[in-house]
Amino acid sequence: MQRLFSGRIRGSKRLGVRAKALRVAHYLTVATESIGALLLLGIVIINFLQVFYRYVLFDPLGWTEETMRYSVVWITFLLAGAVLFRGEHMIIDIFGNILPLWLRRLQGIIVLLCISAFCGVLVFYGWPQALRNMQQVSPSAQIPMIVPYLSVVVGGVLTFIKAMCLLIAAPEQAIGDLSGEQS
Repeated sequence: MQRLFSGRIRGSKRLGVRAKALRVAHYLTVATESIGALLLLGIVIINFLQVFYRYVLFDPLGWTEETMRYSVVWITFLLAGAVLFRGEHMIIDIFGNILPLWLRRLQGIIVLLCISAFCGVLVFYGWPQALRNMQQVSPSAQIPMIVPYLSVVVGGVLTFIKAMCLLIAAPEQAIGDLSGEQS
């Protein structure tokens, strides 16, 4: 991560655009990771409350399971873009070590374009689905169902933005190549 900000990026004309793209993606990543950490803390607290109420007070809380489930859904979609930006997602890279730099960059561009297209599908189909479920509420927690469905749209938009930032600044990061070395 530090290498992306401290290393000199080639192409002096686009240096400003690349640096700005990385900065935007970095700030979005920090923000989404902070929200994800708060959601995870909330899940731990809610789970502790559920265990306490069920086994100590013998009066289980009905809303905890749904709340934790929807929080996990939000964490998943919020942090998908952060994982992409940091290059920490799972990859199967058979040719990564033997390809020259220009082919690794091309591979990264293709991967980012595929991710962007998938994010477009998520947003395109997720938004109408969220709106369709606006009036519905979850059975026990009474959470409006638009809340969990919006996680797909928000996560799709954030991941798309980060994919575009990486496409502009460091496409090889999409395939987990943070070195920037030439072969």
